[in-house]
Amino acid sequence: MKKHNQHLMLSGMLCLSGIFGACRREITPADTAPRTDTFMTAPSSNAYNVNVIYFVPSDGDTIVNYRARLNGVLRHGQAFYNKWMSYHGFGDRTFGLTSDSTGRVKVIVVRGNLTKDQYPYEGGGNKVITEMNTWFAAHPAEKSSEHTLVIMPASTYGPDGDPGGVPFYGLGRWCFALDYAEMDTSYLGQNNTLGNRATKWIGGLMHELGHGINLPHNKEKVSEGANPAMGTALMGSGNYTYGKTATFLTKASAAILNNCQVFRATTATDIYGGGSATINTLKASYSSGNINLKVKYTATKTVNNVIIYHDREDGADYDAVAWTAVPAGDSIQISMPISEIQNKTNNYKLRIRFLFTNGSSAEKSYSYSYSGGLPVLDIDTKDELSKTGWTINYVNSQENDGAAANLLDNNPSTIWHTQWKSTQPAHPHTVIVDMQSSKNITGLSFLQRENLNGSLKDITIHTSADNITYTSQGAHTLQNVNTIQYKTFASVVNCRYIKIVTASNYSGSHYAVLAELGAF
Repeated sequence: MKKHNQHLMLSGMLCLSGIFGACRREITPADTAPRTDTFMTAPSSNAYNVNVIYFVPSDGDTIVNYRARLNGVLRHGQAFYNKWMSYHGFGDRTFGLTSDSTGRVKVIVVRGNLTKDQYPYEGGGNKVITEMNTWFAAHPAEKSSEHTLVIMPASTYGPDGDPGGVPFYGLGRWCFALDYAEMDTSYLGQNNTLGNRATKWIGGLMHELGHGINLPHNKEKVSEGANPAMGTALMGSGNYTYGKTATFLTKASAAILNNCQVFRATTATDIYGGGSATINTLKASYSSGNINLKVKYTATKTVNNVIIYHDREDGADYDAVAWTAVPAGDSIQISMPISEIQNKTNNYKLRIRFLFTNGSSAEKSYSYSYSGGLPVLDIDTKDELSKTGWTINYVNSQENDGAAANLLDNNPSTIWHTQWKSTQPAHPHTVIVDMQSSKNITGLSFLQRENLNGSLKDITIHTSADNITYTSQGAHTLQNVNTIQYKTFASVVNCRYIKIVTASNYSGSHYAVLAELGAF
């Protein structure tokens, strides 16, 4: 989950309360409001609720009416998330929030150990998490889920009164937002400085809360952006439109929230218990304006939805357009119009995310590109030779727990890893596979390590009939993806031995790391 800032140029200068301190006061156990809360709801019926923390530095104060204002903001957010969960067919559901004795959202005030200058945007979030983990350990009854929203009073204000200075991003299941005196839903939709500011910071809070409840970035499809009832995806650029123009949750986001802990009506024993998925067969084609995808897979946990992201490789996932598919047994089949993708001139990653009912997920990625506005899809799986009986004839470097034999065990969780503990020999690294008999092969298959840590990049391939005379099959660049990729030779080769010589990896280190090597 990436952390990012919210930027929006605002004009005008109305309230400089943060500068002069007129809108700030010491912490009090209750907070009355001069306005009516229009988003009051009944106490949460969810089994789990977002922990809402108002974190105040040791030299700071709460900001006037924070309980009433934040109640309005969070109830507004509940209604927004509820609307789109229902729209996409996932029921009348939203994230849970604990209520206090007045019926408002329970906001827990925690005083930090440090002064406000020690909780900056960069790095401040991790300091808060460290302190909050200690606090939760001492107050376990106050922790209602694994998801925590931390709101901090703004510590700086610009010349026009725009707040800032504190963490504002998502970090795993933690998310951070700020508070200022006019952060109030009553300003949403107003075409003035406070209205724009409300969209920026309330919309930003909803966007970062999305990260904190498992949502990645994704962009609206072309037709959704043109639909006046939908508009901009919240987890794309919706933090700039929330409350001002049409903003929505994509179906992909709703499918993830469907399994999220704080959207559950009942407790679960395996929540976020992990899981893995293996794609056994993938067929991708283009016809009649559609990318057609067929996938057969096996998974260690129950899958109830699969998301297919089309993500520009230079887009840092903000431009990822997503489709969802419900599995039929252990397979999915879907057609995706390329007219729904905004920019078709870049290299893309097709990311397939399997959503497990326990709230965890697993993702596989494939690279493809566009030429003349049409997709070039060379990602089909191939029929590989059996590796039964194959052995490693030679390897120049391997760790005890990263033996080269792991390349042949058909287990993607085991890897060949060159030495790194006591010594770290540099590239090139060499491994030779003995197929035990001569075979006609068209090319080789490669599977990078699942987490892509130290993925191989540049290699050369050589083949031999006798392990003495080798013929080069060329220099190749592997993709930084965690799915099987293929390197096809210029012609069919008859050989017994396969030699791989490494030149570099994607981390720029001395290591060679690879999960599987095969032939077809």
